[in-house]
Amino acid sequence: MFLTYASLYLKLNILATIISPIGIIIPFALGPLIFHYIKTIYTSKIDSQKFIRGLLPSFIAFFAYSIPQYYLGLPIDGKTVIFQAILLVIPFLGILYLAYYLFLSNKLLKHYKRLVKNNYATLNTLDLKWLAIWIRGFILFLIIDIISGLLIVAYPIHSILIYINLFYLVLLIWYIGYYGINQVQVFLVNDISPEAIKKEISHEKKIKSKPFYDCESEEFMELKIHLENVFTEQKLFKRQHLSLRETANILDVSDKKLSHLLNICLDSNFYEYVNKHRINYFTKQLKEGAAKNLTLLAIAFDSGFNSKATFNRVFKQQVGMTPIAFKKLSDKESQSFQ
Repeated sequence: MFLTYASLYLKLNILATIISPIGIIIPFALGPLIFHYIKTIYTSKIDSQKFIRGLLPSFIAFFAYSIPQYYLGLPIDGKTVIFQAILLVIPFLGILYLAYYLFLSNKLLKHYKRLVKNNYATLNTLDLKWLAIWIRGFILFLIIDIISGLLIVAYPIHSILIYINLFYLVLLIWYIGYYGINQVQVFLVNDISPEAIKKEISHEKKIKSKPFYDCESEEFMELKIHLENVFTEQKLFKRQHLSLRETANILDVSDKKLSHLLNICLDSNFYEYVNKHRINYFTKQLKEGAAKNLTLLAIAFDSGFNSKATFNRVFKQQVGMTPIAFKKLSDKESQSFQ
């Protein structure tokens, strides 16, 4: 794609003739590739038939675009009006096809993020913001490309507009590469199986239609008390990589029941529940004077957090102020009490 824009900017017709059929059909392939890449992050298998069907338009577009391009070269006169129309319609369809798959990818990513929050207490190695950057980056590229394309049709300032596309692509490629190198963990195939995802989706659909567990039942009231007692007495929240399944095994209940208790009965998720206990423990330690001997970060790590950024973000969300501001307020209150 970069070489396609570069050849147009440099006005190298020979290079553009060779490269552009590949660059033009890339949006047809890029959408399905991103979508199925996201699926491989969380599952160990992919439906090969759906994957091939998703890529099929890219092969059709390549032959429809490349044959007239390679055979006749760049059409520049009235004799090749049909081929000029093809060269305009195919890129436009490619943009629409990519936009459709970016929409699907964004929807899938949101579902998986929710799934991870329902199953894990720590997200800094599982959140995969890298994928969100891919999607948002290409959505912005589509907007820039459409605007520049319309302006090229309206005004004869091709080189300047192509330069904008080139500059943005350079930044996007560099940023994705830089962020990708710093991505700690990518594949979660050992953590979430395709079967688990299907069960989770099925479970969500059942909940939306009709809850099959009664939150007011004696069983769930006892489970709620048991969960609270276990977290308080055993301090499970201190385990940085605690999972829903591990907690369910400790409680001797199914992970489905525990998930229902957290998501429906308590209107929360596993990630939020664990971090609420971590924040409560942190604030309690501050009030008891732990900050005299330890730094705030050391107390945060002792509470179960393993990232300063995550701790600061979660603390501000739950308490409404930064840890430092809370410490100052807590110190003032203790002094006035004395």
